[in-house]
Amino acid sequence: MDDARGRPIGRVLVAVVLAVAVLVPVVMWRLTVEPDRLTVGTGVVAVLLVIGSIALPALLFSRWQSADP
Repeated sequence: MDDARGRPIGRVLVAVVLAVAVLVPVVMWRLTVEPDRLTVGTGVVAVLLVIGSIALPALLFSRWQSADP
């Protein structure tokens, strides 16, 4: 499954999932993350987790769909 620019969507999704997997621990280590207060670190981690929770199923479904004959 290629998008309009010829870049496989699977590679883009893998890059997004890997970036989120690396950035969440880095942000939690470098910024203040408190569960009882909204801080910049909490907001960044929340956004990264939302992006990852959308990209991971999309990656799995795109691979599953491409495997179907």
